[in-house]
Amino acid sequence: MTKSILFILSLLLSITISAQNIVTETLTWQISQVQDVNTGESLSSENETFVSYGSQKVEWRNADGVKHTYIVNKTNGIWTNTSQSGSMIYQVDSGDKSGTITFERAKNEITVRILLMKGDELPEIYEIKIVKVTAL
Repeated sequence: MTKSILFILSLLLSITISAQNIVTETLTWQISQVQDVNTGESLSSENETFVSYGSQKVEWRNADGVKHTYIVNKTNGIWTNTSQSGSMIYQVDSGDKSGTITFERAKNEITVRILLMKGDELPEIYEIKIVKVTAL
């Protein structure tokens, strides 16, 4: 009886841990590759992560600390389990630039796309591959 209860509790805990809701939880997204879409250049991504703070902000971090901070103004989409296919679009501001950050899982690949604009300047566009998502 005790073993059955422990087994059921461990199953429930594993389901809870894997069901990571991007809008309500703080999540770390481990980056494997960054591509500057404008130039086609692959950028160094060693020890880089995103930390998404629910629907409040997103930080792009490297080994030295916070590289960029994006303040979330609005969210579009419903993605309550990052281990399943889905997507979420954040409308963001970063300094004097505004745009979107799209988090998406499709066919077991997680991609983050950043599009930032400032006036008439060429937009910043990055496509980022993610290897792992964990809750903080």
